[in-house]
Amino acid sequence: QTKLCLIQISSPDEDFLIDPLADVDLSPLREVFEDPAITKVLHAADNDVPFLVERVGGKVVSIFDTHTAARLLGLPKSSLGGLLQEFLGLEVDKTFQRADWRVRPLPEAQLEYARGDTRYLVKVHDILKEMLQSSGLEVEAEAGFLRTNQNPPAPREFNALGYLNVPEARRLSRHHKARLRDLYRWRDDLARKLDAAVFRVLPEGLLIPLCLFDGTPRELQAQFRHGTIQKHAAEIVHVLAEAVHQPFQNPSPSQLPDTMLRGQQLRRFESLRKWRNQLAQELGYESERVFSNRLLKGIVVAQPKKKEDLSAIPGLEEWRLEKFGEQLWQQLQSI
Repeated sequence: QTKLCLIQISSPDEDFLIDPLADVDLSPLREVFEDPAITKVLHAADNDVPFLVERVGGKVVSIFDTHTAARLLGLPKSSLGGLLQEFLGLEVDKTFQRADWRVRPLPEAQLEYARGDTRYLVKVHDILKEMLQSSGLEVEAEAGFLRTNQNPPAPREFNALGYLNVPEARRLSRHHKARLRDLYRWRDDLARKLDAAVFRVLPEGLLIPLCLFDGTPRELQAQFRHGTIQKHAAEIVHVLAEAVHQPFQNPSPSQLPDTMLRGQQLRRFESLRKWRNQLAQELGYESERVFSNRLLKGIVVAQPKKKEDLSAIPGLEEWRLEKFGEQLWQQLQSI
């Protein structure tokens, strides 16, 4: 389960680091989070807000998400590093981007990296806000900020079919798919045992090369230098060998998650997605700005019977309906 390991807060004048792993009362932050008069500037707020409300409670209101704003403006780089480079001429040191933030005490270099992660957000906010105003995109941006996920993170559940989403997995032979399936589960079990993120235990990019491996534990260690493989080589070789006893079988429709579209729903979704992409290209927008894939799926599943029904679909805000509603309805009528 992902943990909140550090809270970074910067004002125009000061940087603050709060250790949520320590025995510290975080409840005073709630007053700030819920004060609509205080703008909370975050980058990719959906990655942070659920964990903040889980620890602090309440909601985080008056959000300005620099990532959402940058994408809405169609900027070529919407990452925080890209924005700092574009607006302030700053080069971001990515040394600690994948660091383990659970360790205590945190090294001074890592603490300085954390301070820098929020130090310039207010300046970026000021620039982006002016750009949104100049482009007439304030209402659209505010609607995007309001969609920030405010729900505490749900307990992580193992997706038994998740291995099929690994890039290139569907190109594997049935034998190697069985190996990948079992390796995918072994990695998850080890991550839970170690209370660590799965990508830290074993990066996804190593799963396919590992399931194609044939050899002894010593040969595996010689070929792959990753720490988990060095430590658990014998277990991995055993998992790969045992996969032969449970051959791969294509999942039945009943095993597929409810969110996975099938049959006519899938065909309608693909048709809408193709239309959305073409419309976005004509307008010079990112496709997600018109309709996200999740929203298109929601529209397909909702099966609106009349144009007025569109307003009841979650995510179809008033501005989006005003801008694209008529075209969307015509497209739905044609598929």
